Amino acid sequence: MIKVFGHKSPDTDAVLSAIVYAWVLKTKQNIDATAYVNGELNKEAKFVLEHFGISAPEKLPDIQKDEQVVIVDTNNPEELPANITDARIIDIIDHHKLSGLSTALPLNVTLRPLASTTSVIFTHFLNSQTEGVDKGILGLILAGILSDTLEFRSPTTTEIDKTNATLIATALGINMTDLATQMFVAKSDLTGYSAKDILLSDSKVFEIKGKKLRISALETTLPSAALSQKDAIKAEMEAQKTTEGLDEVLFFVIDILKEVATLLVTTDSAKTMCETAFNTKFAEGADSVELPGVLSRKKQIIPALEK
Repeated sequence: MIKVFGHKSPDTDAVLSAIVYAWVLKTKQNIDATAYVNGELNKEAKFVLEHFGISAPEKLPDIQKDEQVVIVDTNNPEELPANITDARIIDIIDHHKLSGLSTALPLNVTLRPLASTTSVIFTHFLNSQTEGVDKGILGLILAGILSDTLEFRSPTTTEIDKTNATLIATALGINMTDLATQMFVAKSDLTGYSAKDILLSDSKVFEIKGKKLRISALETTLPSAALSQKDAIKAEMEAQKTTEGLDEVLFFVIDILKEVATLLVTTDSAKTMCETAFNTKFAEGADSVELPGVLSRKKQIIPALEK
């Protein structure tokens, strides 16, 4: 049996693409495969699974030496189990840039500059065809595209993503705006979340210019729900630095509707780094700054910090 899973702190696309690709392997290639989730399900992913009547995957168990796995929505070793190189990685399906993952044996790699991994799977493994595909699986592909593109607001959106989404929505008779609105309401619900939950709900570690950074992004239609807890979140940011041996933690609260990010930092060194990267200026004594038009960690935040 092949285990299919995405990155730690899984976003909606990581959860859904694992399920979709496991279905492709089982149904189209007659290969025994099971989807797993590499962390807690977020509320948007839970809503999508319930909406389309799909069971939630189990949490990823420990990786055993030489067992076969497929990785979706990442190729960054920082986002995977510590012993991932003990496994026999069969495939990687992703839409991010190449990172530092090394394997002992050759494997299949499908990396495409599309907005979501579900879109990559639909294009390259299902040939952009809806016929013969389970309706629930089609719904997950559509939801993955809507989630990662923020309903086509994100600069990561391509014409292929729009075409894929339209094809699926038409086949299913779904109004994309209605579905996206319900998804974003679920995504924005922080009820029961601790400061740590908020910070780590969509968070990744990167090595940039010799520094180890955790970069968290909260996509929401109600940014005040998070920003009203900024003192507790800042305390958690400092705690994560100590626990993980990080140089900095950056927290971006992305207002989906207004298309602006509020960046929260805890140190003067982080302010200096971000002022240079984003061509901005923190007000005297401020711990946050607004970044108009910044919606994508992959296409805007990371490239700005790397340049």
